[in-house]
Amino acid sequence: MNSLKIVKNDKTDPFENLSVEKNLLELELHDDVVLMLWQNECCVVVGRFQNPCYEVNLDYVRAKRIPVVRRFTGGGTVYHDLGNLNITLCKEKDNIVFSHYILDEARAIANILAETVRKLTNAPVVVDDRASIFIEGRKISGSSTAIRAHKFFYHSTLLVNSDLQALKECLKWEETYPEDQRDFVKSKRSQVANLSEYMPSITLDTVKKAIICEFVHTLAPKDVIFLG
Repeated sequence: MNSLKIVKNDKTDPFENLSVEKNLLELELHDDVVLMLWQNECCVVVGRFQNPCYEVNLDYVRAKRIPVVRRFTGGGTVYHDLGNLNITLCKEKDNIVFSHYILDEARAIANILAETVRKLTNAPVVVDDRASIFIEGRKISGSSTAIRAHKFFYHSTLLVNSDLQALKECLKWEETYPEDQRDFVKSKRSQVANLSEYMPSITLDTVKKAIICEFVHTLAPKDVIFLG
C-alpha cells in the first residue's frame, strides 16, 4: 500500500456522521487506505437489510428521544453513544491488503483491533468468524463489511465506556421475525462488555492513539497522512 490516510472527525451527530462515512466511497484512493475513528451521540443504528420494528425497542427510544438511523451497509443493529468508538476503513476493492476474500480481509482488520485491545488490557481477546471481538465470551466489537462503488468498506464498533444498560434497553433481544418478514436480516445478540472493565483508567483518546499505532505497525504504509 502507498499511504494510510487518517481522517480526523470530531462530529458527533449520527445523521451527519453516516453521511460523512458514505462520502468516503467517493474518494479516489488508488493504493491508499483511509481510516476514520469517530463517535456518535446516543442513537441506534440499524443495518441496511433490517426491520427496526423487530430490532429496536421503539417505545423506549421514542420516550428517550433517541434517534434511530439506517446505515448503507448490512450487519446487525447497534447502540452508539460517546463511550463507543466507531472504526471505518475504506480502500479500493482491488487494493488487496490481506486477502482476496472479503470475509478474510475483514477478519484480518478485526485482528488489528483485537491486538490493540490485547496490548491495552492484557485480556484474553478472541475474533470469531463474523469478525466480532470477544473478551471472556462477551462481545466488545461487531463489524460490517460491504463492496460498494468499487470500494471495500469495513466498519466496526468498539465498546470502551458505553452505557450498557441503555444499550440493553434500546435493543430487542428475544424478538423473532414473522414468516412474512424473513427477507430481513435478524441481528445476532451477544452479551457485551466495556474495555473499561478490564482497564478502568482507559480513555477514548488512549484507544484511538493505540489503534492508529497498531494500523501503522501492521500495514507499514509508505506514508501516514492526517486529514481534517
